[in-house]
Amino acid sequence: MSEPRFQPQFLGPRYWSQGALIGLIWFATLLPRGAAGQMGARLGDLFRRGNPKRRHIAAINLRLCFPEFDEETRQRMLVEHFRAYGRGIIDLGLVWWASANRLERLCRIRGLEAWLDRANAGERTLLVTPHTTGMDLGGVCLSRFYPLVSMMKRVRNPLLTWRLWSGRRRFGAQIMLRDDGIRPLVRALVQGRAGYLMPDEDLREARTVFAPFFGVQTATLSVVGRLSRLTGAKVLPMFTRRLNTGHYEVEIHPALDGFPTGDDMNDASRVNEVFEAGIRLVPEQYLWTLQWFKNRPDSAPSPYA
Repeated sequence: MSEPRFQPQFLGPRYWSQGALIGLIWFATLLPRGAAGQMGARLGDLFRRGNPKRRHIAAINLRLCFPEFDEETRQRMLVEHFRAYGRGIIDLGLVWWASANRLERLCRIRGLEAWLDRANAGERTLLVTPHTTGMDLGGVCLSRFYPLVSMMKRVRNPLLTWRLWSGRRRFGAQIMLRDDGIRPLVRALVQGRAGYLMPDEDLREARTVFAPFFGVQTATLSVVGRLSRLTGAKVLPMFTRRLNTGHYEVEIHPALDGFPTGDDMNDASRVNEVFEAGIRLVPEQYLWTLQWFKNRPDSAPSPYA
C-alpha cells in the first residue's frame, strides 16, 4: 500500500486556500453541534453560489431522478443538498480529530451486533454504502469495532489527500489508494478485514454495466458482485445519515439474500435498488454534484454537456 505523497514545494494559492478550509473545519470541532451545523449550512450556500458548474450538475441530476417533482420543489432540494454538503465538509473534523468517546456519543449504530456476530465468527463481510455527505464518519465509527479495509482516490491537493487518508485510518482501518489496484483489497478481505466500499461511481475505465438507478440507466460498477464471488464475503448495505440534532445514525442492513447471482447486471441492479431506497429517506444528503450519468448507453451524449 502506498502512502500519499505530500510535496509542499508544489503548492499554489488554491492549495493554501484549501489549507485554510482545513483550519476552519478544525475550529468547527470546538463549537456546539448546532453552531457547527449552521456554519456548515452557510458554507454550503457559498459553494452553491460560487460554483455554477456543480450547481448545474446537481440540478440535472435532480431533474433526472425526481421527474415527479415540479421545478420549485427540485430547487428547494438543491439548496438543501448544498447545505447538507457544507455540513458534511464541516463534520470532517469529527472524522479527523474527534475522540472515540465523542464519536460514541454522536453516532448511533443500528445493526452493529448482527454484523459483528458474523465478522467475529470468521465470516467475510463487505459493507457497501452510497456516496453521501456522512460516508466518512460512518466508516470511522465502524472501524472502532472491527478492522476495515477501504479504497480512496487521490484529490488534486496532496495535503488534502494526506489529510483524508490519515483521518480515515486513525482507528486502524487500512485505506488503499486507487493507484494500487484491486488486488490488495482482495488480499485484505481474504486475510480477515471487513470491506467498506462506495461502489456507486461512473468510471469509464472500470468494469461497468448499465443498470437502473432512479429510473435512469446508469453506468454501474460490477465490483460488488465480483468481490463477493472472489472472497465469499457477504454483502451488507449500510447508510450514514446526519440527524437534525447534529448526531449521526449509522444503519447496517442484513446481508443481501441470494447474492451474488453470478450475473453482473442482476447484481448491480440489486445494489442500485437498495441504495435508491436508502437515499430516498434523506435525498439531500446524497452527493448530487457528481456526474453520475455522464456515460450513456450506446455512447449517447452526456446530459451535462
